[in-house]
Amino acid sequence: MLLYVKYGELSLKGGNRKDFVNCLNRNIKFSLKKFTSVSIKKEYDSCTINSIQENEYEEILEIVKNISGISWIIKGFYSTLNVDEICEDICKQLPKNSPKTFKIETKRQNKNYYLNSMEMNMKLGGLILDKMENYKVNVKNPEIKINVEIKYEKSIFYFDKIPGFGGFPLGINGRILILISGGIDSPVASKLLIKKGFIVDFLTFITPPHTNPKSLEKVEKLIKVITLNEVLYKPKLYICNFTNLQQELSHMSDKTYQITIMRRYFFKIARDLAIQNKYLGIATGESVGQVASQTVQSMQTIQNSINDFLILRPLLTYDKSEIIELAIKFKTYEISIEPYIDCCALFVPKNPVTRPTIHKVLKIEEELDLAEEIYKKIIPKIIIK
Repeated sequence: MLLYVKYGELSLKGGNRKDFVNCLNRNIKFSLKKFTSVSIKKEYDSCTINSIQENEYEEILEIVKNISGISWIIKGFYSTLNVDEICEDICKQLPKNSPKTFKIETKRQNKNYYLNSMEMNMKLGGLILDKMENYKVNVKNPEIKINVEIKYEKSIFYFDKIPGFGGFPLGINGRILILISGGIDSPVASKLLIKKGFIVDFLTFITPPHTNPKSLEKVEKLIKVITLNEVLYKPKLYICNFTNLQQELSHMSDKTYQITIMRRYFFKIARDLAIQNKYLGIATGESVGQVASQTVQSMQTIQNSINDFLILRPLLTYDKSEIIELAIKFKTYEISIEPYIDCCALFVPKNPVTRPTIHKVLKIEEELDLAEEIYKKIIPKIIIK
């Protein structure tokens, strides 16, 4: 038994294709390192995962389904280049008892093979009809599609394809720091960044004693799901105690601006941490119009705090229902809805401003004498897990 892995968007990479393929194969090897019997063979447009133990197959399949850069995953079988032997091996895998319709589809990597694809389809189809008397050919709507690929030294056949995670190989686009909470959005944004080839590390904010310690545990559980319990890679979690700064922000004259200025400091801390640790930029789970701080004007005013530093927002145009669907797909949803409130939700004013102005923000920040001093002392105190 083998898993036959087809690469995703790597075919579009031109001269950089080799780097993408090598990166993907390193990721597959890292993710499967505990399976000592497994071997991986790299090819131009695919790779094969060989020597899979029967009792390890489902676990390996689940891991491979979460590796970015893979288009299709196929449970395949090796055979020889002899048509009679290929037929024999295929018939061993076909259901015996119930009548079925089938179609053969052959692809030749080895263009020097003595039969072309059409000839192979006809020859192999005839042999299967002779061996499997209750089978019939149906080229338009078959119950079973038998795919045969002729390689140079052997052949591979298979029946079904499982969609892969898609995207680019993890790490090919560098490292990003994402602001993560225990909510629904930021874990989904993290997974989409991974899909696009970013190694994602995490920054979360806590405000003890106001926030329950379980809210941090919730974030840690989400990160384990996002990274398949560190099977895909080993992420960093930066934990920032925001309590002292939050207390200073509570003294502002216009409480409607509290979430705006709080998030401006979130962004400044994230930027400083990203620069210090050589991340390409920061990311958030923001979606336009979802809450008061995510109107276009709010995002612009908040982003102004870090000038032109790169911010990625993978969920910018997604509806909430679409984000929830992805959270369910990525298996983060059930954790995200656990009832432990993070500091953002805890300190949201009753009527937050939806159209904050830079002028008003800067005026309020001038009133907060100690805020800037506290902010400058935060980075050295951040805990890394």
